[in-house]
Amino acid sequence: MIKKIVFTVTPIFSIPPRGAAAVETWIYQVAKRLSISNAIACIKNPDYPDFYKVNETCNIHYIGFSKLYKRIFQKWTRLDPLPYSKRVLNIRDSYANDDESVIVIHNSMKLYRQIRKQRPQAKLVLHMHNAFEPKGIDKNTKMLVPSQFLKTYYQEHIPGIDIKVVPNGFCAETYSVQSTCMLRQQLHINRNDRVLLYAGRVSPDKGILMLLQAFKKLIAEQDNLKLVVVGDPFASRRGEKAEYQKKVLDAAKEVGDHCIMVGGQPPEKMHEYYAVADLVIVPSQVEEAFCMVAAEAMAAERPVLASKKGGISEFVKPGVTGYHLSEPITVESIVTDITYVLADQNREQIARSAKEHVFSHYSWDHVTASFERNIRDWFDKA
Repeated sequence: MIKKIVFTVTPIFSIPPRGAAAVETWIYQVAKRLSISNAIACIKNPDYPDFYKVNETCNIHYIGFSKLYKRIFQKWTRLDPLPYSKRVLNIRDSYANDDESVIVIHNSMKLYRQIRKQRPQAKLVLHMHNAFEPKGIDKNTKMLVPSQFLKTYYQEHIPGIDIKVVPNGFCAETYSVQSTCMLRQQLHINRNDRVLLYAGRVSPDKGILMLLQAFKKLIAEQDNLKLVVVGDPFASRRGEKAEYQKKVLDAAKEVGDHCIMVGGQPPEKMHEYYAVADLVIVPSQVEEAFCMVAAEAMAAERPVLASKKGGISEFVKPGVTGYHLSEPITVESIVTDITYVLADQNREQIARSAKEHVFSHYSWDHVTASFERNIRDWFDKA
């Protein structure tokens, strides 16, 4: 019987994260709600402690590398005698043994392979949040994914692999409280303005430039429209993404004060931004594994107009819980789709239905219950 779980993830962000880090957020929100005793092993960013007790069932162990160690063993000699994977295992060994524990490795096939090589008998779960080419992963792997889309993707690449779906989630407590209009006033949005909102990375795969080009056409006909863009337009310093971000900034300048660029925002503030929107638009150009923006906007009872690529279509159902952008997505089709949704008299009812749906499926409590049920199904019945 499984008595303890160890969560780990690539050594980039500490947990809980201080910015937008979806995987680390998932780990923290689920771990602290589990009835099973658990420990999180993650990298130690500046100003984090060595150890943090979250509650009676969850502790966080931070893994730090000194500057001297990094310089000698990781940069100069590349010997790395005590790598991150080994330190994760040391934490697990101080906490539990192979028989009673499971190590859940998030979104890193490399880290999974390293831990599997060092501990062939350990009970492991690989939790993939994105569609990556599966290297060195065989059909005996136990895998979790956030959507049926991602399950199908990995099953096609690794026939016979055992995969279970555990979705991403949102904080029901946060979205149960109605936000005030203070942010709308701070952004200088007038009472009669209709607000479109985009939230996400400022990158080609998210489609923000095409949305801005469509918005330019829309305001030529409807002068009371505003577009709020939540995302960092300076995230990349060079290369194609930096060039794309410059095009986005230029397009925003062309529409003047109709476009409000607010930069990147911490996850705990996003509910305030959804609250100002009359319509949230997700113009993804690639297949999304899940799409937290859509789920959170629905939790905020805001209508969502989204690409139907990937896992989004599993919960954004046209005419029921949201709207789909027409395919193929073009500037002209976005104009047509936005115009249609803003004129739809059923928009508010659809938004209410969407909120009911995500609250009954994707709150962190529901996600945690799903995770725990699947872990016990795998290991307690073995």
